Order: sequence, then structure tokens, then C-alpha cells
Amino acid sequence: MGLYLIAFNIQAFSDRAWQIGSVAAGLGFVIFVHELGHFLVAKWFGVKCEKFYVGFDVPIKIFGFQLPSKLCHFQWGETEYGVGIIPLGGYVKMLGQDDDPRAAQAEMERIRVKKVKDDPTASGESDHNTSHDAPQTTSVSADPGGRSDEEYELDPRSFPAKSVPQRMGIISAGVIMNLVFAVVFASFAFRAGVPYTPCEVGGVVPGSPAWMNGIEPASRIVQVGDREQRKSFLRFTWDLSNGVNMVDDGEALRIVTQDAAGKEHSYSIVPSTINIPGQKRRLLGIAPAQTCTLAPEKPTFTGSAAASASPELKSGDTITAVNGTAVHNAYELNKMLARDFDKSLTLSIERSEQSSGDDTNKTTLDVTIEPNRIRGLGLVMKAGPIVGIRPGSPAEAAGFQAGDLIETIAGQPLGDPMSLPTQLRPYHEQEIEIQVRRKEEPVTLRVTPRTPTEFDWTFSENSPMASVALGLAFQIDREVQSVIEGSPADQAGIQAGDVAVAFKALYDNPKDRAERSANNEQPLKLDDTNVAWTAVFNACQYLPEEVSLNLSVQRGGQLQDFKLKPIPTDDLNPDRGLRLTMKSETYVAQTWSEAVSLGAGRTWEDANRVVLFLKKLVTGRIALTNVGGPLVIAAVAGSEASEGLPRLLIFLTFLSANLAVVNFMPIPALDGGHFIFLLWEGISGKPVNERVQIALTLAGVGCLLCLMIFVVGLDINRLFF
Repeated sequence: MGLYLIAFNIQAFSDRAWQIGSVAAGLGFVIFVHELGHFLVAKWFGVKCEKFYVGFDVPIKIFGFQLPSKLCHFQWGETEYGVGIIPLGGYVKMLGQDDDPRAAQAEMERIRVKKVKDDPTASGESDHNTSHDAPQTTSVSADPGGRSDEEYELDPRSFPAKSVPQRMGIISAGVIMNLVFAVVFASFAFRAGVPYTPCEVGGVVPGSPAWMNGIEPASRIVQVGDREQRKSFLRFTWDLSNGVNMVDDGEALRIVTQDAAGKEHSYSIVPSTINIPGQKRRLLGIAPAQTCTLAPEKPTFTGSAAASASPELKSGDTITAVNGTAVHNAYELNKMLARDFDKSLTLSIERSEQSSGDDTNKTTLDVTIEPNRIRGLGLVMKAGPIVGIRPGSPAEAAGFQAGDLIETIAGQPLGDPMSLPTQLRPYHEQEIEIQVRRKEEPVTLRVTPRTPTEFDWTFSENSPMASVALGLAFQIDREVQSVIEGSPADQAGIQAGDVAVAFKALYDNPKDRAERSANNEQPLKLDDTNVAWTAVFNACQYLPEEVSLNLSVQRGGQLQDFKLKPIPTDDLNPDRGLRLTMKSETYVAQTWSEAVSLGAGRTWEDANRVVLFLKKLVTGRIALTNVGGPLVIAAVAGSEASEGLPRLLIFLTFLSANLAVVNFMPIPALDGGHFIFLLWEGISGKPVNERVQIALTLAGVGCLLCLMIFVVGLDINRLFF
């Protein structure tokens, strides 16, 4: 036996423990509230409740070992309260009610009691009826033992003995409690102050739907979709992201923005869709607002100029000036980086460092950062047609049209279309001639490129190439036009006329299972819809030294693979590789009245969002792979808890609304299914046929179990593979 000492950060441990504890308590409380609704209304109507459990106390035997079915339990009065071993829900066991249809007959036998004949001389009140409800003398079939309906009745404290409206009230009480507490959660969160990433346009991806519709950086999105109400505190990572992903392919999404002067602008934008194996996403091309503080984990991108800055940049550093000019936000910072793309820059940094004890020392220092060279393979691809013109741009004023092919810039051939921003830099704010081919006819246009205040070469997977200076976007063909002599592509043997069809990153010497697994993944197929050539260009900028790019090309009907290492080129990227933190704001309701109003509004919106999601899921417009299970719920809850209690409460608001809507779906074995059975009984005057009810319930339970296994499998794949 030995003594082992483990060194750890007690603060980090306590923070993590608080997160886990708060998540467990929060999720457990949402389930508890739902079951409490059933329990309280059942007791109000005089129903005997035999069990009240959070989690399921199902006996589990593994390899001959019997696991405990309960974490804890105790008896209080006539009810057993406890926490089950399986944390996937909860239940209230009422007399005469069992969710297992196979036990229905035995349960009905258990609640048959012998009638007590009334004494004509007495007050007329049955001795056994201690409840405030009169007995429901539901007909019970005679059994083989000779007992008849005239001698037996249902126990007046059993669930089936209650009237249809009473049973409906008991069944729907869980859903109502979830909605009530959703409002409570959100109200407390708004009163305390909810931190969130604001729906402020930090930037737009050149060539994206948002860019081509004219959405401007620094504006604030106040409405997403037609149903939502306008708010100044919409959440970027929730309201906007969900709104974009809830539209159908080809469906326009309404976006309302507000500029610095308070003027509103309304847009109807069709998001682009990326559909690649394992994921389907819709994109607007809007980036969140950022601060001038470097990201907490990785302050710079690997291989960028910022990664080689001197002295080294660190997480938490705040940039206060560039070459002596103060910057107060990321817009000012990026504007200066775009203007001085070719100069060595001096960043003034404010750095906070922990000293002995709890003291923090703040220091200021100057960091030199060199121009950021674009890395390439030496491939010059063919230019495709113009696919979009930005409203109010020089290209729109000059008369460029979709379908035009750019041929010359100021009398010089276009050359490499990926270097168009570099070719235009000598002509900023000067009128030049650009020749395009329009329907096989040459057309000369006069245009004055603007000095960019945003970065070129910013892409998503399916982005076209764009010129911020001109305000136009065009496709890049996957056919190789030429190969630069002595480049990696030339040395590997790629030739003009080859067509790029797929690519993937490869670890040169994989060291562990994760790297070997990454090398075995399928390459991304290139096309003009989901993954464009710009994705290859983008990958080259961020590949670590130990990773190569494998490019698959088609030549003469045959597929060939080439392993390439990107090298620096003469082109300069204004984006120097700084990783900035996202902007955060906190909204605090000024009064409890406002907090409750906001809480009710948030609950209504969340419930509507869940209904819309389920509708699209059932109709096949959203893939089942978009569903998250208990592991994802716990992971998201943990992430929200790390941002503080108000953020966790807002997530629990959504979860409560989700639980309410899902539980009231008309599926046998769920509250909604029971409600439909009771509705039929109330209309027809008799219960649903027992065989039909058992068959439907078993089918519902089977479908729910299959769905649960499926979503847990998805969760495991998302979180661990």
C-alpha cells in the first residue's frame, strides 16, 4: 500500500464540480417539476400515488450481477419517493395506472373492490368513500370466479375511477407545470442578467448570401424570421443560428437589422446549403462581433504571421493600438489591418498576469507582427462566371452582370483568379478598365475599386471567390489552367487540364489513434455547390507543418492522388492570423414585471421553435441526425453552466418548453397519447378498446426505445468520435 499525492488546481476542480452539480440539479429539477404537476393534481382529485420517482428504478442485471435499481428512496405516508438508476425521465405511479400495457389486466384486478351497500336509514354516504370525489362505478367484467359487476366497483382512489375531465387534468398537469416553470426560470434569469453573444454583424463573408444582399458590418440584427418579434438582445449562437437552420432548402429568411443611427433595414435572404457526409448546414455568411482581446485557448492561427510575432502573443492579451493609433473594437482593428496589409505593424498590448497570491499585474508592451504571406500549391485554376454583385458596390455602378467572365484587369490578363485582390491593389480609388466576356461578346467596363475595409480570402466551404474592392463574386473552376514552375504542384507532377475532384489533410507521421483515424477519413469531394476550390485554398492557410494536403485529380478518365506541402507566395493576406474573442453583453430586466414578460415571451418562442422543428422533422425537411439526446443535452447544459447561472436558467427554459411539447405529442405512452385516448373516451362515452390501446401503446414504447437508442448513438458519435 502506498501514499499517492496528486497536484491539482483546487479552484478549477471546484468550478468543474459546480458545473456538474448545477447541470445535474437543473436537469433533475426540470424532470421533477413535470412529475410534480401530475402528482399534485392527482392528489387534489383524491388519487392514491404509490410512487414518485425522478429517473427509472428498473432492475438491471449485467453478467449475473444485479445492479441497484435506485440511488435513494424513502417512504412518506402512502407514497414512496426516490431517485432511479436510469436518468432518462421520471414517473408517478398512481393506483390503477401502469405505463406497461402488459400489466394493465393485473392492475385492473388490483383496484376492484367490493361494493358496500348503502343503509337506507343512513345519510346516504358510503363508508369507504373518504375522498371528496364520488365513486366512478365503471363497469368491470365478471371474472371466472363468478364475481359480477353488481358486486364490484373500481377503487374510488384509483386513477381509472376518476371522471374523464379529471384524468385529462392529471395527464396535462406535467406539461402545464413545465411551461409555468419555464417562465419562472427565464424570469429569474432576466432579472439577474443574462450574458449572451449579441446578434451584431461582426463581418460578412465575401460572396456569401448576406454579402450579396448588402448586410453591413456593425449593424445589429433585431429580427430573425417572420414570427419572431423585434428585440435588441437576440442571441447570435441561438436565435440566429436556429433561425437559419430551420428554413427549408431554397426558402428565404427574413432578417431585420438596425444600423448605428437606428434606421432599420429588412432583407429576404436564401441561405446557402452545405450538404456533405455527416452534416448538413445552412449559412448566411455572417460572423459574430469580436473584441480586441485574444482568445483564451489559442490566441493565433498555426503558421500565420501572428503566430511568429515578437514577443509572443498570449491568450488574454488586449490590443489597444496599431502603430500608435488607438483601436477600441474589432472593426477599427480590422480596418487598419486591411489598409496596412503590406507593412510591418507594431501592436500595443495590455497583458494581465497572475502574480503571487491573488494579485494581478497589468503590463503594456509592443509586439511586432510581419505581413502575412498566403500559402499556395502553385496551381492556377480557371476563372468561372460572376455569380453575384453586392448592392451599392462599384461593380453594380459599372454595370457588371451575373454570368460575365473577367478576362483582363487594366489591360493585363487576369492570370490567377485567386490573386485578384492583389492585382487590384495598385488601382484602389482609381478608375480602370476591366474587360469581361458576356454571352461570347467582349465588353469593356470602367470601374473604380474601393479601398477595402474588410478582409478578402475569407471563405466558408462553398464560398465563391470575391473582390471586396469591386463588390462582386465569381466561381473558381476546378480545372487547372496552368502550373507555376518549381511549385509543389509542379514537382508532384500535376498538369494543366487536370480536374480537382477531392482533397483531405494527412498527418505525415501519425502518432496516436486520433491522427491515424483522421488519415483514414474519406476525402471531401469538390463541387460548386457544397465544397468549392476556395475550401482547398483555405485549408492551405492553416495546415500545421506536420500535415500535408492530399489532392485527388482526374486526368484522362483516371483518378490520381498527389501529396502536397503548401509554401508561402508573394500574395499578402490582410488577416494576420489573430484569434479574437467574441463580444459578450448582459441584458438585465429593470423590473420583475419586465422579467416575467420577457420570460413568458421566451417560453412562447422556444415552444414554437420546438413545434416547428418537430413538424419539419416529421415531414422529412430536417434530417433525424439533427436530433440531440441526453448526452448532448448534458454537454450543452454544462457549456451554458460554465457561463453562469442565468445562462443555465435560460437553457432550462428551452429544455422545459421542449419537454412540454414533446410529451404532449399524440404518441401512445406519452402524455399526449394518454390525452388522445381520454378524448376519445369523453366523445364516445366508452374507453378505447383494450386490445387496440395495448397494441398502440406497445408500438409507441417500441418506437420511443428505438429513437432513444438511435439518438444516444448519435450523441456518442458526436462527442467521442
